[in-house]
Amino acid sequence: MVVMDDQYNGWRYLTLPMTLSDEMLMNAVLAVSAFHISHRTEGRLPVKPNKLYAQAILGLQSRRALNDFDMATRQSVFLTIIILMVGVMITGCSDFPILFHMLQSALDAIGGESGLGGGEIAEFLMRQIHKMRVYAAPLLSPEAGVHHILAYSQQSFDCLHYNGDLHPDHASTFYLVAYLRQQAYDIYLQRALAGPSAVIQPDLVERYKSTLDLFAHDSPGTHSLIWPTFIAASESRLAEHRLHFKQFLEVQYRSNGFSNILEALKLLERIWACQDTNWTALLPEPRVFIM
Repeated sequence: MVVMDDQYNGWRYLTLPMTLSDEMLMNAVLAVSAFHISHRTEGRLPVKPNKLYAQAILGLQSRRALNDFDMATRQSVFLTIIILMVGVMITGCSDFPILFHMLQSALDAIGGESGLGGGEIAEFLMRQIHKMRVYAAPLLSPEAGVHHILAYSQQSFDCLHYNGDLHPDHASTFYLVAYLRQQAYDIYLQRALAGPSAVIQPDLVERYKSTLDLFAHDSPGTHSLIWPTFIAASESRLAEHRLHFKQFLEVQYRSNGFSNILEALKLLERIWACQDTNWTALLPEPRVFIM
């Protein structure tokens, strides 16, 4: 969930200690971990991930009135929601729109991001929200996709800026990740605003492929390029481009085992078979968080 996993990874050094004093958050972390391990062990686990997931959801429902709780509880609610969003990435299930609606409703309830308070937890939460909401919006509707990319795309780079400051020796990696993400935004916007049969700049997909090829398969950061590559693949018309992007996504699936990638590959086959349809309108149909 980060470009580089180290001692600054907030998913580890901020979130995990909080689970020791928060049962709801613990249930969410255990559920997501169990979903992931269950895939790798072919379901042979002494615990039931779905039961833990349901318990985390019940915890969220019991804390719906966010303004009645202190800041630590508010932050715990947001952490739980974004952790469960990672869970639906792992499982590829269709709960994604429900969780995203929870996230938006919770933000509205506290009066926006300022209601998250200050400190490291709040800053971590905002970085994840900024990134997730731009990736999520095109998977909800073309209208939401266009609006969120135009309004919030620059905020979605916050995670890259944060990690780039910590790792100046990997500046080229962060630059390429940002460049590919921006290219994917441009591809999406041009198609969403142009219509199904319009010809967009023909070199956009080729430029994306050429930039992606600057990464070796085992380079740091390639796992963070699933959403941008999926978008470029959706626009691709040439068989060689489609095969290249498909193989890239398959490599990422073999690495992390997230079922949302399998769902993305299925959706790509449908998109490629419907050349006269604006593919941006097809992205929301599986209700899967592809990231």
